[in-house]
Amino acid sequence: MPSKIASTSNPQLIVPTKNVIVDGVLRYPPTGTKVLIIGAGVGGLMTALECWRKGIEVEIVEKTDVVSGHGDMFGIGPSGWTTLHHYPSMLKEYDEISWDSRMSFQARDGTEVSQEEFEYNREGVETNSAYPLRIKTLMSRYHCAQMLHSQCKRLGIPLTFNVAIEKYEEDITKGNATAVAQDGRRFTADVVIAADGIGTKSHGVTLGRPVRAIKTGFDVYRVMYPTEQLKDAPVAEEMVRNLERPIIMLLQADDLHVISAISKDYIMFGITTKDDDPDATESWSSTVSNETALSKLTEPEKWSPFIREIILHSPENSIVRWSLRFRDPQPQWTSSGGRIVQVGDSAHSFLPSSGNGAVQALEDAASLPECLRLGGKGNEGVATKVHELLRYQRVSLIQHTGFVNMQYVHRDVSKMNPKGNPPMLQGKWLWGHNPEKYATENFAKARSHLENGSPFENTNLPLGHKWSDWTMEDELAKHKAGINTEELLKNNGDWGLY
Repeated sequence: MPSKIASTSNPQLIVPTKNVIVDGVLRYPPTGTKVLIIGAGVGGLMTALECWRKGIEVEIVEKTDVVSGHGDMFGIGPSGWTTLHHYPSMLKEYDEISWDSRMSFQARDGTEVSQEEFEYNREGVETNSAYPLRIKTLMSRYHCAQMLHSQCKRLGIPLTFNVAIEKYEEDITKGNATAVAQDGRRFTADVVIAADGIGTKSHGVTLGRPVRAIKTGFDVYRVMYPTEQLKDAPVAEEMVRNLERPIIMLLQADDLHVISAISKDYIMFGITTKDDDPDATESWSSTVSNETALSKLTEPEKWSPFIREIILHSPENSIVRWSLRFRDPQPQWTSSGGRIVQVGDSAHSFLPSSGNGAVQALEDAASLPECLRLGGKGNEGVATKVHELLRYQRVSLIQHTGFVNMQYVHRDVSKMNPKGNPPMLQGKWLWGHNPEKYATENFAKARSHLENGSPFENTNLPLGHKWSDWTMEDELAKHKAGINTEELLKNNGDWGLY
């Protein structure tokens, strides 16, 4: 066993006996902790990589037979990539497969209102937390998942497919947890990390009940396909031909918005509309025809011809209809003994308008392994609870932004207040945050708060922000009453860029 040295902030600090470098990744000394991760999505794979790097023994089980990366595209800001520089092979791949996009805000007929760089890429703003990495804003879900999986394979992290977990168990006396598969197989580790998404069965041991999915009254129609599909689409073909760099276009109308992302090779769009279809589900396999999707635009003939073309030229029956549902912020992500912990969508689901679902899964992946390393062998139960304490308020606030942004994007641009906050404001507090560093600097104080009741206050929120819990019902009631929740929220503390 490697020797240990005392430290006032981390008494479990382990002195390395040798350097372990695999694929250019330097590994911390072994902690003796074993972790099992349920789910090989983006959050689960990145958590596995960070556990390995922090000297934690880790394996993954996944219910499907491949790492699929279901879905189309997502944006990942700087706070999600603060540890990427530790993985040189993956860093190079990231630079090749991500899109360095700009943002265009438009009326429904395609008239541009404004065009912006993403906040963290603008000149003169606060330095982002992934600096000096140039954040390229958009990635294909599939390509991102394959990138992370390839890195796991290079590091030798075991991944077992076709394991559907139906039950989570914790043994506080033995200090471990077990994931039980449908076929009876049992997988036991010091910590079981539930990264298996909104359908996770882990809520039974964290909250003690299932999480209620509440319909928002909106559905999303979305797809991604190669631009070679745009034959005989003159407006779209010309745009792609003249495209100098990828662009994201947000077209807005009352109770409806369309977001489209275009590069030379791929095109993606999503129509979010007030459409409480009883047959809509949260499934990537539920598809509709192109004509059905087009019909969701109010007065389709008044919308940009580009948008009409990319809808009608989609591969037939490839447009996914997704019921937009939400779960209220979950106040507990850990089991009573802390041996089971949720990350990503298992712990916190997001509306697409937050632009942060994948980001927060990756922030979890940077925070939790560092807490486990600092806690050390035998203290895993308190380490997961420290992680939860450090993360919950921040994540809840970011979930809240998804609702206030919905109010913004479902409004005709002519009705917007030109003196209000910049469109879709996130702020330096969000993309300037380093979750690994925050865990390192605050672990001891947060642990003391949990164990001794000593004072602790999170500082990963907007400076001066007065945090409070919230529910979706309260938010929807404010929307119905015509209250500008964006101004209420984003004037609470410093959401600035500088």
